[in-house]
Amino acid sequence: MIAGNDLLSQIENENPKLGIYLRRYVLPSIETSARNAAVGTASNIPAPAPPESVNVTTAGEMIQVQVNHTAPIQKGVHYIYHLATNPQFVNAQIEAKPASRAPFHFTAPTKNGSGVTHQYYLAVQVQYPGSQPSKPTFFGGESPASFTLSGTTQLDIQPGTGSGTASNGGQALVGLGKAQVRL
Repeated sequence: MIAGNDLLSQIENENPKLGIYLRRYVLPSIETSARNAAVGTASNIPAPAPPESVNVTTAGEMIQVQVNHTAPIQKGVHYIYHLATNPQFVNAQIEAKPASRAPFHFTAPTKNGSGVTHQYYLAVQVQYPGSQPSKPTFFGGESPASFTLSGTTQLDIQPGTGSGTASNGGQALVGLGKAQVRL
């Protein structure tokens, strides 16, 4: 809802045709465009509810992620997947998928360059272009649970550099970003 109804009433009193035009056509067009784009006219819209659960199945070095999210949502929602080798999700690999809860697949190495098995952690957030991200939902519930893979690839994973408007490195679980613009 756009503020300034008192000013619009004044315009209607002083110039009725202009006031009617603004109230009937311009104002609804702006509000409908913002709603359809999942943004607000003056500030962020409320963040969507987080997914109820995240399930992970593995085979070899394939990870399949299934998101259970039954909360009411609108068009324009993004699901942001975070795959990390630590429960703090520092330097996570991040993948944003607009509108899709279909099982998402990651391919990842089983071991690091020294042959030590990676412990993986997974989280999913939901975000509109004009909202803050939802609280993360972890594989494992309230706290992230680890899982391992059963392949033979040895590879040191390059650190992820963030997502959206987050600063490079270190910022975890910020979805498409918490700021509208990164300077």
